[in-house]
Amino acid sequence: MFSCSSARKSRRTNVLTGSTVETIPATESKTPPENNNYSGPVRSLDVPLDIDRKAFVNYAKTFLGTPYKYGSSNPANGLDCSGLLYHIFQHYRVKSPRSSYDYANVGTTISLRKALPGDIILFSGENSRRIGHMGIVTENKDILKFIHAPGSGTRVTITPLSGYFEKHFVKVIRVLE
Repeated sequence: MFSCSSARKSRRTNVLTGSTVETIPATESKTPPENNNYSGPVRSLDVPLDIDRKAFVNYAKTFLGTPYKYGSSNPANGLDCSGLLYHIFQHYRVKSPRSSYDYANVGTTISLRKALPGDIILFSGENSRRIGHMGIVTENKDILKFIHAPGSGTRVTITPLSGYFEKHFVKVIRVLE
């Protein structure tokens, strides 16, 4: 796994295929989308957000199949893991971090068994304990599942918490009420 948005050229590993790709960060769109569900002032993640969990997850699912593109938060070009969350939060007019590692001290840490759809799940990087990947919990019944942009050569998908991701799991954070 890897940091979704850093400012340097690096080698990235696709966690699903194991292939390594050299990447150079792409530019990203910083403008919020025009179709915001929330028309008030821009909010922050300093306090729990009053966003409907089901609507939040359903909006995230509209990006299923979007190609992965390192450094991008624009679905027309592709998305990386933190770009997916950044774009979703922009939709709800929420100021959010752009890099996965910047979520380390955001929200309230909750236990895995108490995770709800809409909570954010964080993972360590390939060769690091630092946050390097993230997704949004979509369900937590028999097994927790999350939506994310896994890496080069993949598309936004829903994945169960097992194998590689279980090994690199760091924590779940709650930012929604």
